[in-house]
Amino acid sequence: MDITPTGQAPGLPASNDPVALLNLMVNLQSQTIELQRQMLENQRQQLEMIRETTQVAREQRARQMADLERWQTSHGDVLDTCKESLGKLEQVHSTLIRDLTDYVAEYHDNLVDGDFALSDFVDRFGPRLAHLNTMLAVLRPLAAAQKKPNT
Repeated sequence: MDITPTGQAPGLPASNDPVALLNLMVNLQSQTIELQRQMLENQRQQLEMIRETTQVAREQRARQMADLERWQTSHGDVLDTCKESLGKLEQVHSTLIRDLTDYVAEYHDNLVDGDFALSDFVDRFGPRLAHLNTMLAVLRPLAAAQKKPNT
């Protein structure tokens, strides 16, 4: 490694050469501007992708709403029973959640230490809770639907 008498690394201009320092500053500024230009282009691309994603989500939501309206029109007599069933299933859901939390509070040490206890817990509550959540997710939009007046 070649060391200059001034203690400066080779390839860099001497600190007392103003023209060389000015050239270095201009070069750094050009690099900074190029990086900022690239960042701006990336941000534009991201914005375009976000706009496309938003449009797809809007179209999907519109299709879902149209499907729900078609279903409501064809099955309007079911909407009232959906509301009743939703209320009852929410009570069942609440009871299941309470049982789950009571079980965890009572058997916490066993759940932490034992694979069998954890498997038993998951088998006991997992499938029922998952299926019940799915049923509630189906009933909620139907129960929230306004019954269309017959024309």
